[in-house]
Amino acid sequence: MTILFEPLDSDYHKRSVLYHATRLSMLHDRMLMRFDKVDEAADKVEAAAAVLVDITHGSAIDAFQNSVLRNSSADFLQMETGQTLGL
Repeated sequence: MTILFEPLDSDYHKRSVLYHATRLSMLHDRMLMRFDKVDEAADKVEAAAAVLVDITHGSAIDAFQNSVLRNSSADFLQMETGQTLGL
């Protein structure tokens, strides 16, 4: 006795549409993550540009100290007036 089974998915077009919809959704999610990273990087660039403007338009010591207070990642750079970085 021979039993013939029908293929599990004989509708290739339906499978293709499902695959492409899933792929498009994944690419959309990746694109949104990249946009978030670009926004974050742009915010950092704007903050650095603001510090540069402060330095060029005012006292470098005041601008540097203000940037340290605004930027938590620069906490280790606390300096007293008159100190240098030793560059």
